[in-house]
Amino acid sequence: MVFDKERIFSGLFLLFFISLIFFFKFNYILIIIIIIFTYYDLTKSKIISLNKLILYNLILFFFLFLFYYLNFNELLLLIFFIISFIFCFYKKFNNFFILLTINLFFFILILLNSFNNQIIFILLFISFLNDTAAYIVGKSIGGPLIAPIISPKKTWSGTLSSFILSFVVLSIFNFNFLECFLISISFFFGDLFFSYIKRKYSIKDFSNIIPGHGGVLDRIDSIFLSTVLMFTFEIL
Repeated sequence: MVFDKERIFSGLFLLFFISLIFFFKFNYILIIIIIIFTYYDLTKSKIISLNKLILYNLILFFFLFLFYYLNFNELLLLIFFIISFIFCFYKKFNNFFILLTINLFFFILILLNSFNNQIIFILLFISFLNDTAAYIVGKSIGGPLIAPIISPKKTWSGTLSSFILSFVVLSIFNFNFLECFLISISFFFGDLFFSYIKRKYSIKDFSNIIPGHGGVLDRIDSIFLSTVLMFTFEIL
């Protein structure tokens, strides 16, 4: 059994980097870094061209600006995200709605950070633990694949270990049973959503900026839906 040392070392470095940001409370710097490198991943993987990225963002930011200052409503934002997420699977408008959904995710992430500035670190911390647990258990035990067409390396054993670990850690942070259960599942489906996008565009990773992991999108994919769930629990 051979483990990817590059993946493990870069994961430890990311954990150290996130810990520094948490210590110095540079939350918005972290969010800006995530946004910039996510855009880099989208263009690097050729999911969307740089020209379209700029054009779509100008349009989207204009409407977000109006939405925020004229008639802001957190529940309406959540509904927009769900609709946009569904349209990601519609081939004709695929790349536009992928970008729209990701931008709405950024907006939700910023709002969630304003509600509770520790949430983003809790989610990232759990996602790092998830990735490590799934990787080690999947490599050690193996077993049947959970979604071989979409994610050819994801095993039932690795996914189950990640779920249990997430549930336990969230319980330690005093989340209730329903929140622990739904958020723990959402890590898997967030990962699966971006695996679907990669298969759809026939790419292995979004970029190679993080050794052993791929791009920033490959690293934060598991918190994509969990962030939205956390936001939902905050506003309801």
